Amino acid sequence: MATNPIRVEAPTAAPHLVLDAPIRRVTLLEDRAQVFRAGVLKLIAGSHRVKVVNVSPVIADRSVVARSAKGVRVDETRVVRQWRIGSSEKPADAAKLAEEMAKLQSEIGYKNLLLQLSFEKLGSVDEAADLLVQGINRDLPYAKQFEASWEGDLALLQKQARESEAGLRDARLELREQVSKLEAMRIRLAATGRIDHVLATELEVEVTVEGGGDHELTIEYMVPCALWRPIHRATLSKTETRFECEGAVWQRTGEDWVDVDLSFSTARSTQRSEPPVMTDDWIRVQKKQEKKTVVGVREEEIATTGEDQKPMAGSSGGGGNPDLPGVDDGGETRRLGAARKATIPSDGRLYRIPIFAFDSPAEIDRVARPERSPLVHLRSRQVNASKQPLLAGPLELLRDSGYVGRGEIEYVAPGEKFAIGWGGEEALRVKREHRTHRETAKLSGKQTITHTVDLFLSNLGETAATFRLEERIPVSEIEKVSVTIDEKGTSPRAAADDQGIVGWLINLPAKGTQKVTLVYVLVASSDVQGL
Repeated sequence: MATNPIRVEAPTAAPHLVLDAPIRRVTLLEDRAQVFRAGVLKLIAGSHRVKVVNVSPVIADRSVVARSAKGVRVDETRVVRQWRIGSSEKPADAAKLAEEMAKLQSEIGYKNLLLQLSFEKLGSVDEAADLLVQGINRDLPYAKQFEASWEGDLALLQKQARESEAGLRDARLELREQVSKLEAMRIRLAATGRIDHVLATELEVEVTVEGGGDHELTIEYMVPCALWRPIHRATLSKTETRFECEGAVWQRTGEDWVDVDLSFSTARSTQRSEPPVMTDDWIRVQKKQEKKTVVGVREEEIATTGEDQKPMAGSSGGGGNPDLPGVDDGGETRRLGAARKATIPSDGRLYRIPIFAFDSPAEIDRVARPERSPLVHLRSRQVNASKQPLLAGPLELLRDSGYVGRGEIEYVAPGEKFAIGWGGEEALRVKREHRTHRETAKLSGKQTITHTVDLFLSNLGETAATFRLEERIPVSEIEKVSVTIDEKGTSPRAAADDQGIVGWLINLPAKGTQKVTLVYVLVASSDVQGL
């Protein structure tokens, strides 16, 4: 009786379903980015393994989150990386650039060969000319007359030498240009990294589908090697200021962001807070000492925003590097959206993405602070008319004539007034001289220090000029030290505000000069030291 043998076949792995999930949205943080992908795939009921190809190789594995609508359960997600080595896997742009480099190198080799032949030809012409001259010198004493062929031969050799030298000069210039072009290609090719070693990365998602049909799958993950910083541009006209805020974006994540919705966040997800370290505070008994008040003069920055903000110095939450400060959001996390969709290639270069812009009426004047600078600066004061704050960052300054300089701006809240300096006026100058006279009373020991500041103003221009002149005096914080302005010695008369700023409104005619004198007196009791 014949029997049919039973053949058991090994189970085959279910094929991966490739999900076309392009990058739809990217949220840039201070030192990383959150990427959002989404795609629709037709699935039948059952378990499936879906993969997304061409993912960033530096993806943070623990940050991957896959979601889907009702009827689809996400069971597991994983990141699969694999090295692929071979010239066939070069990107299209890099392969084309490598081909152009190979062609240019071949041309340079050919030009070098022609140049060498030209050198040899010139050497042969010079050698022939030397032999001809030696022959003429040898035969000339015995010749009855000068042969006409000698002059023609010399002229022919000189003509060939000149043509060879001209050809050598042209060949050298052309070869130099080709070598410079080749060096530029090498720099461009180096910017693409090791293009012959490709780390292919894929996302695998295992899902269970209850009912067949089209299902949308969204994937979010974090990637390093991406950051942003605010950058601003201000354009001054006669009556208003045009202010533009942009996001400077760098990314080298390994995946291009093509036509994506960008948003910029000031959140610091990696910044942690720690309690202060507690130390022992020892109380000791010591002998009674003679009371002395020790004082000192110090510079104090007034911590504020808007018009009276202090100069930007270093980071405010992202480290102490003044070249690339952290994002200062004023203490509240902000999220700013780009004005339009953007494309950011993964090449590590700077891309500027517009965020918002506004026009604000400007109050334009001139101000001089000779203690800091001998120039009279043009200043505009305007209000932040946008609904978003202005974050701290570099500021490009433009006027009707074009680019005029670069400055910095601190955090400015919405609706707050702030000032921008536009550089010095060349025709206006201020020279400052400072003198000090000290006296001590013999009986009471009271100390009197008189400070005299002379300011010499000049207008070298052809038109009259009006500006505000500002000086400062110390502000005392204790009763034993007083600071007052000498009204008799001060000319023109002026008063100081709460912060010690003394100001005058100056009107200088064309080619005119003026002298301003400020005298203030510092009086301290005998037991005050340190002045």
